[in-house]
Amino acid sequence: MANQKPFPISSIIIALLVHVGVFILLIIGLQITPRPNSGMVDPIKIVQAEVLDGATIEAEKKRIQQERARLERQRRELALKKQREKERQQRLALEAKQREEQKRQAEIKKAQREKKLAEQARVAAEKARKQAEEAKKQAEIQAEQERKRAEENARKLAEALEKQERDAEQKRLDAILAEEESQMRAAEEELQRAARQRQLNTMLSQYIGAISNRIQSRWRKPAVMENQNVYCIVYVEQALGGYIQTVDVQKCVGGDEQLRKSVEEAVWKSDPLPTPPDAELFQRELKITFEPK
Repeated sequence: MANQKPFPISSIIIALLVHVGVFILLIIGLQITPRPNSGMVDPIKIVQAEVLDGATIEAEKKRIQQERARLERQRRELALKKQREKERQQRLALEAKQREEQKRQAEIKKAQREKKLAEQARVAAEKARKQAEEAKKQAEIQAEQERKRAEENARKLAEALEKQERDAEQKRLDAILAEEESQMRAAEEELQRAARQRQLNTMLSQYIGAISNRIQSRWRKPAVMENQNVYCIVYVEQALGGYIQTVDVQKCVGGDEQLRKSVEEAVWKSDPLPTPPDAELFQRELKITFEPK
C-alpha cells in the first residue's frame, strides 16, 4: 500500500466526460424519428454506451474522496514516521554527545579529585610531621614540668609532714588544755547549778510559804474543830498571773468535811496567788500541804 502510485485525477475526469457525452447522444438519437427511404437503407450502427446515473457518480466521487483521504493519511503517516525517525536519530546523537561530554567531565573530575587527594595527602603528611614535632616538643616541656612538679610536691610533702607533726603536737597540747578547761568549766557550772538550785529551793520555799500565808490569811476556822494538829493536801491548778482555775482538797488528816470546805474556800479567796520571785519557779500545777494555825 505504501508503494502504490496515486490514480491520476485527469483520467477520472476524462472518463466521466466521455460517459456523459455518450449518454446525451443516446438520448438525442432516441428522439429523432427515422424517415422512410424508398432507396437503399443504410444499416443502423448501434452504439453501446454505459449509462451512469447520479448515484453512481456520487459513489465514484465519494470513492475518489476516500482514496484521496487515504493517500493523504499515508502521506502524513510517512512524514510523521520520517520526522520521528529524524528526531530519534537526533536524540541518539544528542545522547551520544552527552555521554561523551559526561565521560569527558568524569575524566576531568577524576583527574581533579586525584590531584586534590594528592594535595590533601601532601598537606596531611606535612601536618602530621609538624604535629609530631610539636608533640615531641610538648612532651619534653611536659616532662620538665612534671619533674619540677615532682620536686615541688616532694618539698610541699616534707613541709606538710613537718607541719602535720607540729599541728599534731599543738592539737595534743590544745586537747590537754581544752580538757582541763572543760573540767574547770564543768566544775564551775556544777557549782553554779548547785548554787542556783539552792537559790531556787530557797525561793521555792519562800514562794510556797507566801502561798500558804495567803491561804492562811483567808482561812476561817470552823465553829467546831476539836483536833488542833491537822493538815490538808491541796491540789491547785493556776494560770499565768496566779489566777486559780481548779482547787481540789485531796485529803485532810485530823479534820472533817467542814475543815476541808474551809480550806477550799480559803484557797479560792486567795485568787490570784502570789507571783513567784523567779519565772523558773512558776508551776501550773501546785501541790500544797496546808497546816491551819
